[in-house]
Amino acid sequence: MAYNKKEAQAKIQALGDAMAAHKYDEAWTVAGALSSYLKTNKDSMTGSDFEIINRVIKEYYAMNKQIEAVGKRVFAMGKKTQAVQL
Repeated sequence: MAYNKKEAQAKIQALGDAMAAHKYDEAWTVAGALSSYLKTNKDSMTGSDFEIINRVIKEYYAMNKQIEAVGKRVFAMGKKTQAVQL
């Protein structure tokens, strides 16, 4: 598969749409596909396209890590709250 700027843009758009819609499982799948696409086509794309896509992927995974941390904190707070006795 050769690098196609429109295809890359569509994948980035799909990632943004999934994140904006709070569809985190879908976003994870799209980010993985985008990452694979980047690795497969890195030699045939311009440096600026590579940098932009790479930055989007890194920012997504950093944000996903924060979402997971918040999820764990919410779970812990929920468990603690379940144990509250009046």
